[in-house]
Amino acid sequence: NILLYFKIICKNDINFIDNYGSWESAGEKMMVPGDQHIAAVLDLRPATTYHLRIIARNDIGDSDPSDTVTIITAEEAPSGPPRDLKVEAADKTSLKVTWKPPLKEHWNGDIQGYQVGYRLASSNKSYVYETVEFSKEMRKEHHLTISNLDIYTEYAVVVSAFNKVGQGPRSDEVKAYTAEGTPQKPPQDVTCTTLTSQTIRVSWNSPPLSSVQGVIKGYKVMYGPSDQWFDEEAKDTKITGSTETHLHGLQKYTNYSLQVLAFTSGGEGVRSSVIHCQTDQDIPEAPTSLKALVMSAESILVSWLPPEKPNGVITQYTVYYKEQGKTDSEVQSYKLPPSQLSFEANDLKKKDDYVFWVTASTSFGEGERSQEVYLKPSNKVPAKIASFDDEYLATYKEDVKLQCQAVGIPAPDIRWTVKGAPFTPNERMRRLPEGSLLIREVSRDDAGEYTCHVENSYGQDTVTHMLLIQAPPHPPEIQLLSTTTNSIEVKLKPSVVDDTTPIHGYTVSYKPEFSDDLETIQVPASARTYILENLWCGSRYQIFAKAYNKIGTGDSSEILNTRTKGKKPIVPDVKNFVEVSSSSITLHLTAWGDGGCPMNYFVVEYKLRHETEWKMASNQVRPTGNYVIMELTPASRYNLRISAHNNAGSSVAEYECATLTLTGGTIAPAREVPTFGAGDLPLYLNLNLIVPVVSAAVVIVLAVVIICYLRGRNAPIKEEVYQQYQYNASMPPPSTMDKRHPGFREELGYIPPPNRKLPPVPGTQYNTCDRIKRGGMNGSLTGGFAPHATWAPRRNMYEEMSLHPPPTRRMPPLPGAPPPLPSSRDTLGS
Repeated sequence: NILLYFKIICKNDINFIDNYGSWESAGEKMMVPGDQHIAAVLDLRPATTYHLRIIARNDIGDSDPSDTVTIITAEEAPSGPPRDLKVEAADKTSLKVTWKPPLKEHWNGDIQGYQVGYRLASSNKSYVYETVEFSKEMRKEHHLTISNLDIYTEYAVVVSAFNKVGQGPRSDEVKAYTAEGTPQKPPQDVTCTTLTSQTIRVSWNSPPLSSVQGVIKGYKVMYGPSDQWFDEEAKDTKITGSTETHLHGLQKYTNYSLQVLAFTSGGEGVRSSVIHCQTDQDIPEAPTSLKALVMSAESILVSWLPPEKPNGVITQYTVYYKEQGKTDSEVQSYKLPPSQLSFEANDLKKKDDYVFWVTASTSFGEGERSQEVYLKPSNKVPAKIASFDDEYLATYKEDVKLQCQAVGIPAPDIRWTVKGAPFTPNERMRRLPEGSLLIREVSRDDAGEYTCHVENSYGQDTVTHMLLIQAPPHPPEIQLLSTTTNSIEVKLKPSVVDDTTPIHGYTVSYKPEFSDDLETIQVPASARTYILENLWCGSRYQIFAKAYNKIGTGDSSEILNTRTKGKKPIVPDVKNFVEVSSSSITLHLTAWGDGGCPMNYFVVEYKLRHETEWKMASNQVRPTGNYVIMELTPASRYNLRISAHNNAGSSVAEYECATLTLTGGTIAPAREVPTFGAGDLPLYLNLNLIVPVVSAAVVIVLAVVIICYLRGRNAPIKEEVYQQYQYNASMPPPSTMDKRHPGFREELGYIPPPNRKLPPVPGTQYNTCDRIKRGGMNGSLTGGFAPHATWAPRRNMYEEMSLHPPPTRRMPPLPGAPPPLPSSRDTLGS
């Protein structure tokens, strides 16, 4: 609204336009009665420039327009909300908010920024607001990412604009979910049931709803033979959308390990604990490697190896034989215990051929028959070995017996070679009477090739066994690949490749260098690199690893010492960090450099300069925005001590500041007082000071001696010297003050003392803060005082004059002249 004052002739037209209009096309008129000399122009737009003029009118006609008056209406808070508010998930814990500014006619001034408020959609609590400062850069003032939100949670967001006057209306509330996370708990109550020798049913319940962090898309069932569970490639995965599934085509009579996890759009959740189920038994496969050996003219020895896949527990073996050409009804059979792997058929006919085969049985039934072998008894019995070439897998520190069952008439000679060398009995290794070789408490060194050789006059035979030792793995190698501020990547590999006992995995242990909190994680054997995450920034760590297999865990690797990147906070310059007013000091915390490690907190202390005890402002200042120390005394000097902390350590800085006067002025700098650090030398030991002082003293002493020597000489004094002396004596004593205008003695003045800084020129701004530098005094003593100090307040000139009187000289008396009166200005003593 505008009030206009004017003189009336008859009646008036008030014309007005805004800054963008013209009188001819966009001008507006308001009629005012002739007897009114004040008029109000209403319904104008805030923060708008208007031009006004008045035209007087009477019965004759209109006058010329008055001079144009230009005014700008006052600003008001924005009258419209921001437009096109959109909210979408940026990630699991962030929302991206975008909007357009209010319509221009609703700005009512220059928009300074926006207030973005958010809260849980299910909550009635007040909004939490974040401010977005106005920026003229394109696309910069119209978006905000709200962070540190809950995962997959619905939030309500509003936006309002504000200017210098106040805040405008809020936009309509918009709701959106943060992105889905991964289930934080595994499926519950996982069970498995064996249905057949090749089928298992698995069922479970969903994870707790509060831990899902999204919408479950399905489940993954990981399964594989338990003895190969360490090998990721040996596992199979089945995906299902229900909470039950059947696993088909499994190995018969095999123990299976199973795990279940739920997954969402955000990824896979936590795996359940491993459970085990064993498939049912089935009929076994046929025995392998059947052989028949002549023992005499009436007997034959038959031997075999167990089935490759027994498909259950072998309960018995059945040996079948008959004369060649006979029908199956004439077959003879003998049932043998599962531990017996040979059979001696007696009472055979000397010249007839016989056929032999063997079957194995489980509780489920009898399996397939083995291959057939043919042989007939004989009087000549050559040396033969009933045992088979075999691979023996022995466990570390256990006993093992290598078979060498021999036949032959006459009895054959049995000889063993170990790794190509003749066998020599010792306390751990000996040959048994039937020819087998017994090794007690096997070690890794026993692994290798063992050969049994038998021989008699009719023939010879050889069998070779390969002995493999299963032992805990050798210490692995661990190498550093890379580091970040919160992670370390290491490379793992076996120091010795041992296919006998595959490595099932690694355990990686790590801890901060000066901590006893050791953390251990499991790393699969297939992983060649691993990243240790969520570590402390800028900290040293000790890392080592162990490998394990089904036998046990091996020894530790060498310790890897390394550190994450980052360092302690970096102290800022005072002009960027501290801002003073008359009763408060504002600390701009963002001026500190974080050294690469996120700031944890600040500790702020302060005191008046003359006090000794520090006052705690806060010991938990959040490292965002500003911190204000309130209720300070105007025109006073304060010391500040700030400690900044991050995971790499802490940095401490001290500052000296002066609050402003009540009128906003600065106070004069204080007198400089040199300070000594804890390790500084006292003045009397500082060579930078002692050498000049001693040199000056020596020069003064020499000068005094020379003057005294000259005075002692009785040289005649010239007349003109005496006259000059009389002339000087008649003059008033020299004075610096006489060179100034009368009455100057009553003024306050200042004469800079030697080696002091000049004070600032009156009317200039003093520095109100400076950082107090700690450390050695070499730099400070060279210049006289610490760089932050300033000279003391001014004093009267006559005080300075009394401390530094003008020099005078003393003339020797003339012969016969009276001695001069003593004077306080004498420069030499009598």
